[in-house]
Amino acid sequence: MSARLNRRGAILPLTILMLAIMGVAVAITYARLSSERRTTSDAQAQMNAFAVAQSGLSRFMSNLPVNVKPGWLDPMDVVYNDLPGGTAQVSLRMIRDTTMAVNQLPAVYAIVSRGTNTSARRFGPSTPPAERTVATYGLWTPTPFEVNGAITSLNGLNKNGNGGSLSGFDRCNSMPAVPGVAVPDVPGPGYPGDPTPIQGSSPGVPVSLGTGGIAGSARDEVDIDWAGIIAGTYLPPDYVSPAWPASFTDWPVVRVNNSGGPSFTLPGTGKGILIVTGDLLINGAVGWEGLILVGGKLTSNGNNQVFGAVVAGLNIKLGIDPGISDIANGTKNFQYDSCALKRALSQVGSIQPVRNGWVDTWPSYQ
Repeated sequence: MSARLNRRGAILPLTILMLAIMGVAVAITYARLSSERRTTSDAQAQMNAFAVAQSGLSRFMSNLPVNVKPGWLDPMDVVYNDLPGGTAQVSLRMIRDTTMAVNQLPAVYAIVSRGTNTSARRFGPSTPPAERTVATYGLWTPTPFEVNGAITSLNGLNKNGNGGSLSGFDRCNSMPAVPGVAVPDVPGPGYPGDPTPIQGSSPGVPVSLGTGGIAGSARDEVDIDWAGIIAGTYLPPDYVSPAWPASFTDWPVVRVNNSGGPSFTLPGTGKGILIVTGDLLINGAVGWEGLILVGGKLTSNGNNQVFGAVVAGLNIKLGIDPGISDIANGTKNFQYDSCALKRALSQVGSIQPVRNGWVDTWPSYQ
C-alpha cells in the first residue's frame, strides 16, 4: 500500500516541462518584439530617407541658374552632404531637346534625387542605410519678354518721310497685333516723325509709354532688367564684340560694349539677340531677326529691315539720357515677328518644374 502511494520525483519532470514552455514563450515574445522593432525602424528610416531626398530635390530646384542656354545644364550632378538626417545625390538629365521649328517644343528634363538616411538607428548588423528616390519633370521656359511695340524707344523716335513701315502686325500670324511704335509722352521728344508708316494695333498713332526722361514713368513701363544685362547676370552673351558669329543657325546672344564710345555699325544680317550698350547704326541693306536691345540711340539709314522687336534708349533706366533715336532716310521695314522673338528668347531661360510632374520611387540602377 505504501509502495503504490510513493510519488517522490514526479515534480521534477513537470518543472522541466513548465520551464521549457516558458522559455519557448519568452523566445516567441522576443522574436516578435524584434521583428516589430525592425519593421518600425525600417519604416522610420524610409520616411527619413524620403525627407532627405525631397530636401535635396527642393534645394537643387531653388539653386538652378536662370538665363542660361538649355544645353548648359545637361548633364548636371550635385551631392548634398549637409542635409538633416543624411545625404542626397541629385542628377539632371535632358530627355527631350528643344526643337528649332516655328512651333517649337520646349526641352524636357528629369531631375532625380536619391536620399540616403545615415542617422537612423538600425537593429541588424547587415542592414544597409535606407534610401528613397524622388524625381520631377522640368520644362525649359524661355526668358519672358513683354512687347510694347515693334519699335520701343525710351528716348523718343523720329522717322523721316513716309517710306517703308513700322508695323506691329505679326509677321508669322501667330499673335495679335501690337503697336508699331511705343515712345514716351511729354516731357520729351515723343514721335515727331511722319505717322504714315506706323501700322499695327494703333495705325498711324504712336502709343505713349508715359512721361519721358530719366525721372519719368515710361522707364518703368519697359520691363527689361537693363542693369542686369549690363552686369552680365541677365541674358549672358555667346559672343562679345569684336567677336562675331560665323553663322547664326543657333540664334546666339551677341553683345557690343560701346557705352560712352562711338556708334556700333551692324556689320551684316544676323539673327538672335543683339545687345548694344551704346549707340547702334544700321546702314544699307542689312537686317536682323529676333530682338535688338540698344542702350543709346538707334539710327537707321538706307533700305534695311528688322523682324522681331527693337527697344532703344535703355540707358535711361540707368539715369543716362542718350538723345532721340532716328529712323532716317530710306525705305525700311521694322516689323513685329513673334516667331523670331520666340526663337531668339528660347535660347536663354530657366528650368521650371512641371505641375503634377513629381514622381516617387523613381527606378534606378546602382
